[in-house]
Amino acid sequence: MPIIEILLYSSIFFFFYLMIMAVLFPRISIKYIDNKMIQDGISSPSWDKGIGASAPFYAMAIFCERARKPTPLFDGSHVAKYARPIDKFLALLHLISTTGFLLSIFSMMILEAFFY
Repeated sequence: MPIIEILLYSSIFFFFYLMIMAVLFPRISIKYIDNKMIQDGISSPSWDKGIGASAPFYAMAIFCERARKPTPLFDGSHVAKYARPIDKFLALLHLISTTGFLLSIFSMMILEAFFY
């Protein structure tokens, strides 16, 4: 089986995996973390109201200390404090699905552009 077909099937797999995680992670983890932050008087990102664009920011803030620094776009300093073990697991799955999908798509595009 040629490498381009393997990348095609992996991108299809990671696409469905990403769609599942795009629903689970915001509805379970981000909702819980936002509620905890609101209870302590900390506001959630005002620019994300329902589309889930803040999910990668939350996932990175759970794992990377550098992503926890307050910025004008997102203040992730409290996210790791309120994250439960299930939130960390779902954030890891979300990051794996996003990274896998992007790597498989870009690899397929590069191989097709230069070798086919």
